[in-house]
Amino acid sequence: LSDWEQLRDAGAAIKDYVIQHMDELLIELERNVTRHGGVVHWARNGAEANAIVADLVKATGETSVVKVKSMTTAETELNVALEHEGITPYETDLAELIVQLGDELPSHILVPAIHKNRSQIRDIFRDKMGESGLAAPADLSDNPTELTAAARAHLRDRFLSAKVAISGANFLIADSGGLVVVESEGNGRMCLTLPDTLIS
Repeated sequence: LSDWEQLRDAGAAIKDYVIQHMDELLIELERNVTRHGGVVHWARNGAEANAIVADLVKATGETSVVKVKSMTTAETELNVALEHEGITPYETDLAELIVQLGDELPSHILVPAIHKNRSQIRDIFRDKMGESGLAAPADLSDNPTELTAAARAHLRDRFLSAKVAISGANFLIADSGGLVVVESEGNGRMCLTLPDTLIS
């Protein structure tokens, strides 16, 4: 884009405005989310947020959730809290799925599975996918197209059976009560629209 510098400056100005007016914008956001039928819960810290989420999931009677795009839940260690309550969280971002199936921690904030090569990912898929859902083909190679197809089939099965989803948000829009999740894999769309209950 020819005006990228102006766009960057405009984005920075919006962020500065939001930080300076966070108290009033959060109240406006709550009012508009509620007006559209959503429910807003307030938490003072990560532990309280985790407890609220666990209670919301338990109220549905479900014992598993699908998750998308939330570094906040990584910071609050929501997955650990949910597992402690008997709720299984399933990551749906491809890199997060790889890390979760491998029982590891992310190695990078933007590219969580950058420490894995294609052969390692193939082995994780073949060894672990069947333990938590649709298994990978036994003859799966390390070809990226095949790996993607195995992940897509595994995740599609998970999305179609999920009743509860947990998402983060790239933006919350106070004056409309809207939530924006930017994604590139289609997993965000599936998490936000297919389950009966969405916790963001």
